[in-house]
Amino acid sequence: MNGVNRVDLLTRQITCPEVDSSYGEPTEMLSFPSHDGFGNCGAYIIRIPCGPRDKYIPKESLWPYIPEFTDGALGHIVNMSRALAAEQGNEGKPVWPYVIHGHYADAGEVAARISGTLNVPMVFTGHSLGRNKFEQLLKQGMLTEDINATYKIIRRIEAEELALDSAEMVVTSTRQEIEEQWGLYDGFDVQLERKLRIRRQRGVSCLGRYMPRMV
Repeated sequence: MNGVNRVDLLTRQITCPEVDSSYGEPTEMLSFPSHDGFGNCGAYIIRIPCGPRDKYIPKESLWPYIPEFTDGALGHIVNMSRALAAEQGNEGKPVWPYVIHGHYADAGEVAARISGTLNVPMVFTGHSLGRNKFEQLLKQGMLTEDINATYKIIRRIEAEELALDSAEMVVTSTRQEIEEQWGLYDGFDVQLERKLRIRRQRGVSCLGRYMPRMV
């Protein structure tokens, strides 16, 4: 893509018999740099050591390791930003990411923390949302304590609220997701979002009013 030197997909490094051996590789190239690109250009999977490496951990149990993953991700980004700058002859001026994109609640929290630390714009894709799932499980007759014990739903919702507050743009699938799912969150006002969307469409200033764009 023109103007984009490198894309890194960050995930957790795992070395155990339950998963393919590639999950233990620190770096996996997805696309080769173009002929006129630098050595570190291209698209890569970067696997960050986080928690016990010899054990697969379900997503509901990953929350205690979020700070460790965030620190590892920041370390990688800083090192790569310096390496790209050196390749381009701009040592002393790190090439910071254009954007941080978090998917799902756990990565949304990581992206929010990295975005705040580096002052880099953040995009968030929730895919499925905790508050909506919580409501559905309650309607099915499950108790709050059981839901939280099984799904760590309160922790998930906290992460989604943080991601929502930090994102400049939220990627959604349907209008229903925006109004009926994100509308359940403290950081999102459906009525205000509608007004700001109309103002933007008309070219009217939204200065002083903030709400992440839903696209």
